[in-house]
Amino acid sequence: MSEEEKTEKNEEEEEKEKMKKEIVSKIMEELGLKGVSKRRLLEKLVEKFNYDEAKVRWAAKRAFITYRYAKMHEKEKE
Repeated sequence: MSEEEKTEKNEEEEEKEKMKKEIVSKIMEELGLKGVSKRRLLEKLVEKFNYDEAKVRWAAKRAFITYRYAKMHEKEKE
């Protein structure tokens, strides 16, 4: 692998990382989310759904609704 190919590959990775951070920040702001664990979950979703913002937003909403429902249901049992 030549230096030029390595440089090109690094630039691609940097661009993907930048895109991932932008998508995560935007979704966290829209959904009113805070915290590192939620950020990490969103980053994994971004990679899983191949940087498709709409799919990530949908999956995040589903995950957080499920989590809130489970917590609420847990409190009712106590």
